[in-house]
Amino acid sequence: MNRNDVGGPLPLDRYRAAMQELPLVTVDIIFLSPNKTKILLGKRTNEPYAGEFYSFGGRLYKNEGFKDAACRIAKEEVGISLTPDEITFVGVLNEINDGSIFEGINYHTVDVYFVCTIESGTTSLDSQHSEMRWFSVDDANLHPNVKVRIEGALRVLK
Repeated sequence: MNRNDVGGPLPLDRYRAAMQELPLVTVDIIFLSPNKTKILLGKRTNEPYAGEFYSFGGRLYKNEGFKDAACRIAKEEVGISLTPDEITFVGVLNEINDGSIFEGINYHTVDVYFVCTIESGTTSLDSQHSEMRWFSVDDANLHPNVKVRIEGALRVLK
């Protein structure tokens, strides 16, 4: 494989094996309104967090840059085209969850996350989400992991 070649989605059996043996590297992108009072979240259709409104993200592909992954995920999951200059690195989180899409295998990721501000407008959803909605960044009902991401995003955008 040429070092410049970027991998892609893994077949489910290989993804399951990887998830069983080691933490996966994921990239999330936090979408805030320009005045930083609202966050765009998607309602997940699969585990972990099925049925919850959560930030958008996905697995980092082999040989893919972090910002390139964030831009790819923004396009694939929300239909928004971004350039690497439009996003800001926020931090890294260690996320462990008892469940995953695979029975009996827990979810463990090292999540590199970014933030950008966007206007509300034309977006589209992928099959991993049933809807998307803007929430107040102060909404007490947000998932605790989303709250942590918001705190980090607001800290770096000050």
